Amino acid sequence: MELKDKRVTVVGLGISGEAAAKFLHEHNAKVRVTDKSDNPQVQQDARALKDMGIECELGEHREAFLEGSELIVVSPGVDNSALPVKWADERGIPVISEIELGYRFCRAPIIAVSGTNGKSTVTSLIGQMFTAGGRDVYICGNIGVPFTSVVSMAAPEAVVVLEISSFQLERIDTFSPHIAVMLNITQDHLDRYANFDEYANAKLRLFSNQKAADYAIVNYDQAKFKDLSAKSKLLYFSKRSLPKKFEGVFVENEELLVRRDGRYIWLAAKEELSLSGEHNLENALASGLAALISGVEPNIIKETLCHFKGLSHRFELVDTINGIKFVDDSKATNVDSVKKAVQSSSKGIILIAGGRDKSSDYRILAGPLKEKVKSMLLIGEAREKIKKALSGAVPISFAESLEEAVKTAFGSARNGDTVLLSPMCSSFDMFRDYKERGEVFRNAVNSLKRSNKDA
Repeated sequence: MELKDKRVTVVGLGISGEAAAKFLHEHNAKVRVTDKSDNPQVQQDARALKDMGIECELGEHREAFLEGSELIVVSPGVDNSALPVKWADERGIPVISEIELGYRFCRAPIIAVSGTNGKSTVTSLIGQMFTAGGRDVYICGNIGVPFTSVVSMAAPEAVVVLEISSFQLERIDTFSPHIAVMLNITQDHLDRYANFDEYANAKLRLFSNQKAADYAIVNYDQAKFKDLSAKSKLLYFSKRSLPKKFEGVFVENEELLVRRDGRYIWLAAKEELSLSGEHNLENALASGLAALISGVEPNIIKETLCHFKGLSHRFELVDTINGIKFVDDSKATNVDSVKKAVQSSSKGIILIAGGRDKSSDYRILAGPLKEKVKSMLLIGEAREKIKKALSGAVPISFAESLEEAVKTAFGSARNGDTVLLSPMCSSFDMFRDYKERGEVFRNAVNSLKRSNKDA
């Protein structure tokens, strides 16, 4: 892609939009940025871009600002109904994602990881395996580091491990990872997509441009992947034994085994894995297989799987007070991830949930909640909808803030119980993102511990 003197408009001044604008500027494009928000953070980011000579429009999208654009680069939060996207589509002007932009200039092989849940954990696991093996690796994408901020540094002998969301896949054109990992597809983001099939199809674009020399790694235990049509080499991971006609990684006699080209390779014993829960078993299998076919030695894969500490805000034990565990699972922003968190916990859960609704069907949780959850405390915009959907499953009450919810939960908990923050919603009604929500939870627990000690 030739960018010199090309008139490019970036839509959305979030972290990826800012990185895309700077990348385009470095490649001598004529860059403009438009964002319909006008909050202090956006204003600060815009000032930094203006100092570089990049024109910024805040608070609205105007057609006059878009005039003359030859290319539109959209941030993940910008959907197809946004004025700049419709304006460009009507005029036949290309619209691409920041991921597509970075791909056009990437010299290193790409391992792309997607799925409704587990993306960040698997991306981090694979990255750590490469690091332990002594190879230069760049971990980026939806995990928080924009692709375009690292692509110029990634030499051909390095590897890029890219967490990628359905939003980022909507506007790809040529993007084709050498290894594409799809962990799972379950209900999510129905506030953006018309139905589940539309969401799933956006996810499956991950494989659309792969070639015969590439690899697709998919979850054999999800029926939708068993008949997946792919141009690339299809490999599977399974928590159970894998039929002999398929190649991939699976569990047999509590051991993680890889079958490829008629050979078996032992990775680890299930009991040795550092991360607990069936969902983390899937994460271990997928990451181990991706690293193995990229040349990472089995012993290094084993060491990583047995010593990986996990991610912040993903089923993370914050503290234990009077025998009561406080677990931060703020990254659980959909129903399926909360279901897995509950299933991975012992009985006696006091669940703190709620936030901004994503058109989710919360009724799916009724069964798992009855088995493990003593009570629920709901916060945020979706609390009435959640209560209506789960009425009768467990006792439900409301809290006006996360801090209040933590105090109330502690007051009703007993030795051996778990206070679990697993929101099943996005954070944007009350917090900047899931990380801030998790930090507020952590601070509330720390404050509780101090006051309890003083008492």
